[in-house]
Amino acid sequence: MRRLQENIKNILLGGIFMGSLFAACTPFDELNIDPTKLSEANPGSFLDPLIYNVSKFGWNRYNNYTYELMGNIISYRDVNGLGWWFVKDSEGDGTWSTYYEWLTNAKAMEKEAVKLNEPNYRAVSKVMQCFMFDILASAFGDIPYHEACRGDEQLFYPAFDSQEEVYRNILQELEAANTLFDTEGNLRYNSTGDLLYKTIDGEGILKWKKFCNSLHLRVLVKLLDVDGFDAENKIKEILDDPVTYPVFESNDDGALVEISGVYPLEEPVVRGKGFTSYRACTEFVVNTLKTWNDPRLPIFVAKEGGEYIGWPAGFSVQPGGKASTPNKNMALAPMKLTLMSYAELEFIKAELAQRNIIDTDARVAYENGVRASVEQWGGEMPGDYFENPDAAYDGTLERILLQKFFALYFCDYQQWFEYNRTGLPHIPKGDGIPDGQEIPHRFKYPSILQRTNMDNYQSAKTAMGGDELSIKLIWQQ
Repeated sequence: MRRLQENIKNILLGGIFMGSLFAACTPFDELNIDPTKLSEANPGSFLDPLIYNVSKFGWNRYNNYTYELMGNIISYRDVNGLGWWFVKDSEGDGTWSTYYEWLTNAKAMEKEAVKLNEPNYRAVSKVMQCFMFDILASAFGDIPYHEACRGDEQLFYPAFDSQEEVYRNILQELEAANTLFDTEGNLRYNSTGDLLYKTIDGEGILKWKKFCNSLHLRVLVKLLDVDGFDAENKIKEILDDPVTYPVFESNDDGALVEISGVYPLEEPVVRGKGFTSYRACTEFVVNTLKTWNDPRLPIFVAKEGGEYIGWPAGFSVQPGGKASTPNKNMALAPMKLTLMSYAELEFIKAELAQRNIIDTDARVAYENGVRASVEQWGGEMPGDYFENPDAAYDGTLERILLQKFFALYFCDYQQWFEYNRTGLPHIPKGDGIPDGQEIPHRFKYPSILQRTNMDNYQSAKTAMGGDELSIKLIWQQ
């Protein structure tokens, strides 16, 4: 029933008959034409459902996966603290099906934009496609790309593309999108503005362009140490030419989706109580934020008995007493769902400067990132925050990535991706975690592929060196 309600909500939100998108995947589609339904949609009708559902799904995946995996909280009702680092074989199934579903919609939006000669809609579609393909490739490795979402062409069993090929195409498409954006135009089929940037004129288009190029940098940083991409020079080209390649400059530019809580823009969590029940914040989170005297502590963590109390992650025996729970207000609307934040961009720049890749003051970028994250969450930045030696920039990549870790709160899988890319920050490993157990490097492919696309699944498995959680991707340590 809940899934039915969600589908209805998507239909209403976009104002289109969503089923028409998938009818073309059947050879009997011509027998199922309803003359009372829309036979053609404009590109604007796809946009808001796409933004809402992708951002909501990302929030939920952080809440249901990254939150615990990366040592932010402990879910202790079922596994007695041993759930940290434990990942089911089916953990990635919903990620695979959801992103490919919405990629289908994004591609349909691009087709309509081409028909109607709407370059801004083409560019927006490309950005959203690249956003989703990047997550899929970063979560699984080799994935269908060139043959994906082509059921309307009777291509039901897509071949998998290598990670290198997927990332190469993502970079090409982001470059193309940047060229397509026309800041003299708008998104004319979204007359009251789109859900992300409320675009009614060139100012909104410019923000979409900034999102495009900031996302470009997110992908390039992954590929810095991968042969064949020349990521370093492309990064320099982007950051040295802000006219051609504008990027986020403030929180106002960040890709943060405002959710009112009023139907159909409802919170990701249907039952708010489930956000805090049988959950404890970890010592790692509580003590780090305490040490920094960080204003995000009361935003992220609820007091227990008047104090902030964390439990050790991965414990073998549940500690006595009670621990702080996550602050329930984080799951209540009005709220913002993060696709990519300005804070993340500043930490990218801080890392690049620390590694001597760009000629920027790493300390300034670091402080900009911290300040942006605090303010994004509604906190007030203390004037003496950086006088604290534990919070100040100390010249190390570890300090940058520790702050970036907190800036990536409730941003889909990005904490997990960053940890697998760098091994930072150093997250304590509890005595309840078996010796030799590592944080997974990827998701296993959905088991349904072995029934519906066996030959291509086997080819991908062979190319990847297996289909295990321990298989490292091309950009991982």
